[in-house]
Amino acid sequence: MTLPRTDERVLDTLAEDIREQVKDSYERLDMERLMVLSVWSRRQMERKFRDRYLTSPARYFRDYQTEIAGELLANGDDVLSASTKSGFASPGRLHDAVVVRYGMTPGEVRRRGEGVAINFGFFETQIGIVLVGATARGVSWIALCGTDAEESVLASRIEELRKNYPNADLCEEPEVVQHFADQLVAYLEARTPQFLPPLDILQGTTFQREVWSALQTVKPGETITYSELAQKIGKPKAVRAVAQACGSNNLAIAIPCHRCVRTDGSLAGYRWGVEWKSRLLEIEAALQN
Repeated sequence: MTLPRTDERVLDTLAEDIREQVKDSYERLDMERLMVLSVWSRRQMERKFRDRYLTSPARYFRDYQTEIAGELLANGDDVLSASTKSGFASPGRLHDAVVVRYGMTPGEVRRRGEGVAINFGFFETQIGIVLVGATARGVSWIALCGTDAEESVLASRIEELRKNYPNADLCEEPEVVQHFADQLVAYLEARTPQFLPPLDILQGTTFQREVWSALQTVKPGETITYSELAQKIGKPKAVRAVAQACGSNNLAIAIPCHRCVRTDGSLAGYRWGVEWKSRLLEIEAALQN
């Protein structure tokens, strides 16, 4: 739905006020203050706000509050200081919100991965070389590198991992994550019906996690359209945002964004290349026969 420009301006003003409330360390959204700026009833305002921002004003406030706290932590604030500045009632509330949003504790966010050990290795599979990275809690990174990948390609995959977690302890220890690679190979060889390793998703917004969780319900041999996926998470108008969440997935195959297709069944972009998306779907279709 396309909103009139006047509606857009009012909604942008409302969103800006919500962000200002967070910056002013409000513990919760002041709806009365917000309604002073609105030209609609509360119900109308909330509906229009959801149409534009794909979330409620209250959720927008909480998400931005957590985002600000994450920035403070990443810039060196301690947990108590970050919780106070971002309006959380206690460090405990901040801890819970940050774990849900980022998949890491506030201390881990503050250290930008410092203290988090990620072991990784490159493995030959039926779809070429794959980089698998994992913490003690589960798989955190799976990247497709292609067949006969040059050293520069492999180096770029490691650099991408390093950029996401600049202070993490990255160790190339293939033997530590070998069992995850073995599970992937077994799946691709049809020796096991699914590839479902334990995951440790270190980053991701609440929305992205909703998309990724829904993708994991799509079984091998099946596909889902971006529109259907948006409906599945209760946000039917968020098709573009759903596609972006698929593109942000760092766990190829384990979170099967390759099973998401356009409405006409054609293949849209895939982080690792459309040709690999097609190949994975072909393999999974054959596995079902």
